[in-house]
Amino acid sequence: MSNAKNRKKFTACGDKEAENLLKRVLLEMKETLSGTDLCVVLGGGYGRGDGGVRQDKENGILYNDLDFFVFASNVPARGEELLKDIAEKYEKELKVDMDFSRVMTGRDIKNNERRLMMQELKRGYHLVCGEDFPAKYLKERPARELPFSEACRLLFNRGMGLLLAGEKISNNSSDTDFILRNIYKAVLGAVDAILISSGKYYWHIGQRLKFVEDSEYPELWKELYREAVAFKHAPHRKMKEDMVSFWNNVRDFFQSAVILSAGDCNFPEGIYRRCRAGKEASFKNYVKYCIKSRSLPLLTWKYYTVPAAAVLLSDVFAELENMPEKLEKKSKLYRMWRIFN
Repeated sequence: MSNAKNRKKFTACGDKEAENLLKRVLLEMKETLSGTDLCVVLGGGYGRGDGGVRQDKENGILYNDLDFFVFASNVPARGEELLKDIAEKYEKELKVDMDFSRVMTGRDIKNNERRLMMQELKRGYHLVCGEDFPAKYLKERPARELPFSEACRLLFNRGMGLLLAGEKISNNSSDTDFILRNIYKAVLGAVDAILISSGKYYWHIGQRLKFVEDSEYPELWKELYREAVAFKHAPHRKMKEDMVSFWNNVRDFFQSAVILSAGDCNFPEGIYRRCRAGKEASFKNYVKYCIKSRSLPLLTWKYYTVPAAAVLLSDVFAELENMPEKLEKKSKLYRMWRIFN
């Protein structure tokens, strides 16, 4: 298992400039945080050693956001202020976002240990400073124990990203980075969701690529996944000649992945049954949805007893039927995404 103690590189290609840049920044962060009781670890792609490096490097060397997880026995008074200062300082230099989690305790880790992000963290991270909380408190669990709601959460977020990319394509946006990143993340997330829902998730992207290559998926789906993996490791700005057709192909693949993951194309009943079978339906979820959304669904209340991302997935599926010209920021779906993302 790759962990904090044997991290040798941060990027998939091992680019020296990117590696040295990250090493310097993380050492400086360690010095800045040395007077606190915080444990800060770098997770995500760079924490696992497969982060992306821009090919052209015009907008900086790094491509992916830096995802930091923050832990402490007790939430320190000035901890979050320091993290905000660090983010403000280095985001300008690195030209990528630095995302810090809320400060979590050992209890928080145990309560969330079945989440995909926590299990991926367990399998690859870099300890920036402090006591190694993931090593001490985070139990490694097999992929078959990942909850079905994690597949729904992935599909919900990646589906919204695909819609936002479609909106930009419709409006001839020049934001190439955003469009390509969200389209390829939708492709990667689609396969991840299929594997999670079947209890056969692979922790390394190379294993997931092999699964796709060995599958009976249509050749178009395989080609899309190959492109997405290549883009993840070496991001570029090469737009397709026909971006509308490209988006439609990815949309078709993504919607098929939703149906395969749910095991039933009858929404929302299929999603509800999968969550209930996994013991993820509860009245507590219903109450949480009502409070956060400031609404009170009554006739269909049982569907809202599953995690919010699961119940909202059918709305994303329906919205994907057509490439959006404009996503209404006041629409229910967009508002729910901002609340439950």
